[in-house]
Amino acid sequence: MSRTCTVSLFQGPGNGFTSNNFELEPAARGEVLVAVTACALCRSDLHTIAGRRPCHTPAVLGHEIVGKVVETGGPVNDWNGRLLQPSDRVTWTIAASCHECFYCRNDLPQKCEQLVKYGHSEMGPRGPLGGLSTHCRLLPGTSIFTIPAPLTDQQVVPANCCTATSVAAVRRAGPIRNATVLVMGAGSLGVTVAEYSLREGAEAVVLVDIDAERLKSAETIAGVTVYHNNPPVDAMPEPLSQLTNGRGADIAIDVSGATSAVASALDWLRTGGRAVLVGSVFHSPPLELDTESIVRKMLTITGLHNYRPEDLAEALAFLSELPESARSLSLAGTAFSLSEIDNAVAAADSNEHLRVVVTPST
Repeated sequence: MSRTCTVSLFQGPGNGFTSNNFELEPAARGEVLVAVTACALCRSDLHTIAGRRPCHTPAVLGHEIVGKVVETGGPVNDWNGRLLQPSDRVTWTIAASCHECFYCRNDLPQKCEQLVKYGHSEMGPRGPLGGLSTHCRLLPGTSIFTIPAPLTDQQVVPANCCTATSVAAVRRAGPIRNATVLVMGAGSLGVTVAEYSLREGAEAVVLVDIDAERLKSAETIAGVTVYHNNPPVDAMPEPLSQLTNGRGADIAIDVSGATSAVASALDWLRTGGRAVLVGSVFHSPPLELDTESIVRKMLTITGLHNYRPEDLAEALAFLSELPESARSLSLAGTAFSLSEIDNAVAAADSNEHLRVVVTPST
């Protein structure tokens, strides 16, 4: 194999990207070197590029990644115990965890004390740890998944962030069968949460956004009612009121991160309802909580940041079962080469596509 990789190196907000070549060291014991075939630009990448989200620089961004195994440092198994071989198509957890610290032992590997996140780390001396590069080095402690054969790179590339996080959000929400689910935000996460909720037995989903164009992506999903909340209203949306006889949603999942959307989600929950906050991963205005209302309505509020490896396993199973027409299989829109990274970022920022893909090794 060639020992040279090309990296689109992020230099910090306002400074853009530079193209750099680096020599790749052989895979150390337990490591896996992967040729990156597709990397989607997640919304959190755009927050980092714009300076809304802190990041050490220079850095190799990109964490929604698929690729092909180039070499392994000794025998390395995938999540299902299968020995990885060169040319295997793989994706992997958004982070490497130690599996031994307090948080790993308490079922929170995404909060590992030794956590290394792909697409969020500085360029290390042993090679890139992100997807905006022709190669990515997978560290020991990474859960690696062989991609089911029917899924294309375009279909599966959002799996290890968007889809897995959506699965985790629904899991955190608790029992969902026959529930009416309110989803705030109609981007990639919102659409996927909606489809996965229905797959898990939700009776109905009300998907809310201030952007009418984004809601169009979900209008054809059976069981989903879209609601254009612009200008924002305080009263419970009529579709939600009708579905619940005025009680409010059983479950609310916010993936927008907007303070106003979180406030509305809590207001539109029924007594005994449950809220999962997912989108608040950047600085936003503080939320004023009416604690008396939370107590009297007996609400449960929980947060979710990233996911467990089991959620990625379930995400891949979910995508494999979907019909070709499913919206969660067509999140990725236009694709760009690594040399076109500035155009890719501009396209992702335009909101014309739920996901924009960079194809470094093609």
